[in-house]
Amino acid sequence: MEKIITPLGAYYFSPKILYLGRKKINRQIARQNLSDFNRIAQKNKLYFGLLYGTLLGAIREHDFIEHDEDIDLFVLSEQRDLLLQMLFELRENGFEVVRYDRRGLISIMKNNEYIDLYIFGPLKEGIRSCCGECVLEKYLLNTVIYAFLSENVLIPADYEEYLLFEYGPDWRTPVYYTDFKVSKMATIMMFIKEKIKYRLPDVLFYKYVQRLEKKLIDKFDAKMNVFIKSNQLNAESCKNY
Repeated sequence: MEKIITPLGAYYFSPKILYLGRKKINRQIARQNLSDFNRIAQKNKLYFGLLYGTLLGAIREHDFIEHDEDIDLFVLSEQRDLLLQMLFELRENGFEVVRYDRRGLISIMKNNEYIDLYIFGPLKEGIRSCCGECVLEKYLLNTVIYAFLSENVLIPADYEEYLLFEYGPDWRTPVYYTDFKVSKMATIMMFIKEKIKYRLPDVLFYKYVQRLEKKLIDKFDAKMNVFIKSNQLNAESCKNY
């Protein structure tokens, strides 16, 4: 058992190994999970929105991407404590935490389908990050209500610009990034790696992830420079570069 310290006390959970190629999403279950989460989030006044593959599917296919694996949502670091205390209510409604990264990623599962909750905090002016993954802050703060699968959810107001930046000019064309055939040995190695990460004290954990985060941040900066030179981002997006 692992634990998360929340404003309401310790939350104990049993981690699961989640990895690329685990299984295809079950759209029907995922739809119900999003509806249940949305109801609980609205009750608690949690500000969240669609991001990554879930946003891509919502705009391009008006559904979850058939070959996706999970639901991707963003939360702001200002509401981190609110989200943590919601974990108990989410458990009462069938959701269990199955992954926790102390930097700001929580995965909750219900009926074998999971939601990734990315808690984005300020990195520098105009940029937020979660576990090294960077996003322009305006995409998280400047949002609009979007009707997705009978749910009203938030998405970036400049969603087309975001999708262009995140997935490139061919974002409207589906890309199958895995064949969902992962060897048993690879699964075992991922399990061992995750168990070690949970056991590392903060001083060693953050030293370990520092190099990984730097690679992601450098990659983001390089992409920003390319988009700026090609004038694919508006002036507001580029003002801090």
